[in-house]
Amino acid sequence: MSGTVNWTAPRLLALSFTPMLAGLVLVAATAATIMTEPRPGQEGMAVPVILFLSAAFLAVHSLHLRLISKLTNPTGS
Repeated sequence: MSGTVNWTAPRLLALSFTPMLAGLVLVAATAATIMTEPRPGQEGMAVPVILFLSAAFLAVHSLHLRLISKLTNPTGS
């Protein structure tokens, strides 16, 4: 609440958070497409949704790595 950092995640946890979250979400989304009946007109949307989620998680993880790189190497060398 004071605005100062009082804890940082260990490196392994920080770098593996996004891939672990992506795996959980993609497994849940895939299971939902297998176990549930789609609404009328949405029969062909399962694959595009899974692909969109995958691309979104790749983009977020890429941003995460870029921000870490800028933080640990601010000069750009």
